Amino acid sequence: MGQLNSEQQRAVDTLDGPLLVLAGAGSGKTRVVTFRIANLLNRGVHSSQILGLTFTNKAANEMKERVRQQTMNDVLICTFHSLGVRILRESIHHLGYKNTFVIYDEDDADKLLKICIKELTGADTKDAVKELRNLISSAKNNGIEAVGSTQGTFFNNVFALYQAKLKEFNGVDYDDLLALPVKLFSEHPEILAFYQARWTHLLIDEYQDTNALQYKLVNFLVEKSRNLCVVGDPDQSIYSWRGANINNILNFEKDYPGAVVVRLNQNYRSRSNIIEAANALIQRNPNRYEKDLWSDLGAGEKIKIYRADNDRLEAVYAAQRIVEHHQQEDIPLKQMVVFYRTNAQSRVFEDCLLQRRIPYVIVGGLSFYQRREIKDVLAWLRMVLSGNDFIAFTRTINLPKRGLGDATLDKLNLAAAQEQCSVLEYCEKVVSGSPLASPVKLTSKQKEGIQDYVQIIQSLRTVSVDMSLPALVTAAIDQTGYWKYLEEDQESMVDRKENLNALVSKAAEWTTVTENPTLSGFLEELSLKSTLDETEGQDDRLNLMTIHNGKGLEFAVTVIAGMEEDLFPHINSREEEERVEEERRLCYVGMTRAKEYLYLSYATSRTIWGVTRTQRPSRFLKEIPVEYVERIGGVGMPAAKSSYNYSKVTPLNPTKVVPKAVQEQVSALSINDLVFHSEFGVGCIKQVQNGSAGLTYTIFFSKDNKERSLVAQYANLTRL
Repeated sequence: MGQLNSEQQRAVDTLDGPLLVLAGAGSGKTRVVTFRIANLLNRGVHSSQILGLTFTNKAANEMKERVRQQTMNDVLICTFHSLGVRILRESIHHLGYKNTFVIYDEDDADKLLKICIKELTGADTKDAVKELRNLISSAKNNGIEAVGSTQGTFFNNVFALYQAKLKEFNGVDYDDLLALPVKLFSEHPEILAFYQARWTHLLIDEYQDTNALQYKLVNFLVEKSRNLCVVGDPDQSIYSWRGANINNILNFEKDYPGAVVVRLNQNYRSRSNIIEAANALIQRNPNRYEKDLWSDLGAGEKIKIYRADNDRLEAVYAAQRIVEHHQQEDIPLKQMVVFYRTNAQSRVFEDCLLQRRIPYVIVGGLSFYQRREIKDVLAWLRMVLSGNDFIAFTRTINLPKRGLGDATLDKLNLAAAQEQCSVLEYCEKVVSGSPLASPVKLTSKQKEGIQDYVQIIQSLRTVSVDMSLPALVTAAIDQTGYWKYLEEDQESMVDRKENLNALVSKAAEWTTVTENPTLSGFLEELSLKSTLDETEGQDDRLNLMTIHNGKGLEFAVTVIAGMEEDLFPHINSREEEERVEEERRLCYVGMTRAKEYLYLSYATSRTIWGVTRTQRPSRFLKEIPVEYVERIGGVGMPAAKSSYNYSKVTPLNPTKVVPKAVQEQVSALSINDLVFHSEFGVGCIKQVQNGSAGLTYTIFFSKDNKERSLVAQYANLTRL
């Protein structure tokens, strides 16, 4: 078996009993799995007795194709959920279902839960659906016997009815695809024995990402043969929020006594400076298998750590480096990436790239301006601007739900046309009781919903006259009840809140660089922010993505942005050391995606909710030994020449240009002036000074009895 190093060969030749392959980043694990399957076939194991499990269809198909090319055999390699479907199609009748069961998606499951809640309570409540579904999913993935053990009587009753109706309707939800095979094996030993005899050799990829149900399923299948090979890296365990349990791989030797452990330490991807730096970082985590990743590809360039004055200049720096590598070394854009911790960070980079006409693609997510919560809030603002926008009306009228379905909305639109008025004006007439030539029959609930909606729009229109644009955006989020609407989906709420934070910051930035900032101008600006318009026909695009979406990928040039405390590591990890360890693993994953060049950047100030805040460098930067890095920042660099209309690139240390209107506003404020801020309320100016960030105020806010330093250019203060 050529093309393998000694440790890879050892893993390929260990065919019987439990085997743990600790595969470091870029260590050739897919090759090892492929060669090991080929070796099993050569030793007389029939292809039908081999089962490979992984986490994505893409990974499964790639591995299956490699095996087919090498051995001319078809081996079952699939995802855990695909395996669950296969088992249930054959054997679910033993649990009282028909083998023709249907699989319920999230919408189907939500509708069924609504039916269950109404049947138990008599109320047509929708508020609890998302939370209950998340609880049911979490319980199932932690072992079906644990369901209801801690959630109380109501949850137990809902869950029992939900499962009963699923069975009645001959349906299973996505979590059942794992939970029901485990139940089947637990209750029917003869069925378990059948599958144990079918698959005598199991291989599990990315074992560090398995959850409790997947762990149980695997244990059942290998209970007799003990022929289990798992491949993974605890240092790349980054999905605990999906239920992944790192202890599954850390406890492998305890679970399978006598297991052989093989460490794949040679990295075939990255320069040694990158690998040594990543090693030093991850060694700060105490809960891990010790390994010593190394590379013989040469030291390469040192990792660049860049300090930017603010998040916009951080994006400019990244764009400059991307263009330099593209032009001077002919590195395709698609072989370069900008990583960030949260989706909300993409907005500043998208603005920078769009302005410079650098084609890009958001990998694993939507462009910032196409995200649901951004479009929702912008639709509210469009309604503030014009009552004729029926598309914005239909998008916002049921945020939150007001009982107005599509048929009713169409009737309102038709009636408004017959009345020769906008749909909002028609709704205002409904609320005021004005006589209508074309009345629409509405229920009392629908009338109440329209009244609430009209009051919100009228209130926002009133305050928009004197309110700054960032304050108006904030008011639109607050007064419409959008926060409560987002809370219906706890899993996505944090990300969506951060995206709305970025929208407020965008409004603040746009206000400072626009001579006559208006709501209509702002909406027009954002309507033109289309990735497709700027990059149509481009196959070679720069990748933008969260680090979570980058796992398993590699790039010649890698930028990790936002290396700041409370951003990376994320603020949600602040109180728990285990979460900080996972954040460190996430950083390790990001760093080891880089092949040739790695840039780590942070901003000393970042605009959050329209307020410029001082940021601290991430602790992870301090954990990388100095011999592997070069720190830069504060030194102006000339803009790179580019075929992408790059002439507008801002120097890295530009002279701040404050619009005349802003200059007049900030110069009028002095010590003891009373001011109003959209987030912090009423405050009194205690100090005025010029610093590196420009004119800065120290303000005491009575709302929470705190002093804050705000940069005048971005503070958007109103003098009282």
